[in-house]
Amino acid sequence: METSTEAFATRWSTRAYVVALLLLASVACATPAGASPSTLQARLQAASDAAVAAGIPGVVVYTRNGPTAIAVASGSADLATHRPMEGADRFRVGSVTKTFTATVIMQLVHEGRLRLSDTVEQHLPGLVRQGGAITYRELLSHTSGLADYFDNKRIFAPYAHGDLTHAWPHRTIVRISTADKRLFAPGAPGKFAYSNTGYYILGLTVERITGHSLASELARRIFKPLHLRSTSLPSANKPEGLYAHGYTSDFGKKQQDVSVVSPTVLWAAGGVISTPQELASFYRALFQGRLLPLALVRQMQTRVVDIPQAQGRQSIGLGLFRVKLPCGISWGHGGDLPGYTTQTFSSADGRRQAVIAINAGEEGAFTPAEQEAIGRLTLLAYCRR
Repeated sequence: METSTEAFATRWSTRAYVVALLLLASVACATPAGASPSTLQARLQAASDAAVAAGIPGVVVYTRNGPTAIAVASGSADLATHRPMEGADRFRVGSVTKTFTATVIMQLVHEGRLRLSDTVEQHLPGLVRQGGAITYRELLSHTSGLADYFDNKRIFAPYAHGDLTHAWPHRTIVRISTADKRLFAPGAPGKFAYSNTGYYILGLTVERITGHSLASELARRIFKPLHLRSTSLPSANKPEGLYAHGYTSDFGKKQQDVSVVSPTVLWAAGGVISTPQELASFYRALFQGRLLPLALVRQMQTRVVDIPQAQGRQSIGLGLFRVKLPCGISWGHGGDLPGYTTQTFSSADGRRQAVIAINAGEEGAFTPAEQEAIGRLTLLAYCRR
């Protein structure tokens, strides 16, 4: 039997790379090709309302095809006050943060300050045991073999016992986690293991090379140039401004509000707060070459290894996941943590997009009825079917 700490860490272990597949149920109905935006909006609103009726607290959906964008919201952003969900509500986007971190790393590559073939030891000497064997390409693609700090009982003990605001130094998390046994040799052919620890190393590398905090580099390089005014990597436990409260049953209470959490346990791997519309703007800018030369974007979109659990339907690139959907291939990332689930989908050129943000999430968070409703909503938002 799992201890409370083990169970809690298991539920916090990100499963962003399989969430999308679990939620994408087949659908029998479809929106006809060429349907008017008003028709699609009505169908999206109905599908969002159905997901809330199935049991989720609230949802915001943003979909775009070329210049035509539609956003809908349903349910509650705050169950205590009964405030309705709004399209402008901010969410903890979890592992979607990894694409932001990866983009800054690739910008440093473009600037000649880092190479993907560089080792961790070259930039962070002495921090990681056998860091001379791990490259930055392997960190970005989860092929380093490093254990995940989300699985470390020592790191998660404070949170398992209810201290959600416990603060860990970033380097301490890396030192503790990288002392755990490696899952496989770095770069072993066909091997994949999702590692939030690897993205903490990437965040520390950004800070070492630039001399600035990761938060300030994200703001300078991405948030401000793209005018993402509701997007940040916060240092405070409580989100600022209008935000969707996140709900979980991790502590034995149904739909407990866990909006307040220490950002130190999320940071470069999952700490960004944003809105669905601004996430879409970020991915569109990235895929259209406004943050990086397209040659480097294509490297990020290169299929590195297939995800074993996805049976050929999902693969990993550099800070991105490739998902095979009924209407074609999409690129993006998912984010899953107690209280929040976010999924982003974009065509390789950023022309077609969908972002779904839900203020609930943890291992086993969704009932079969909720999964089916979210799956229908997701396919309608991205595939228009």
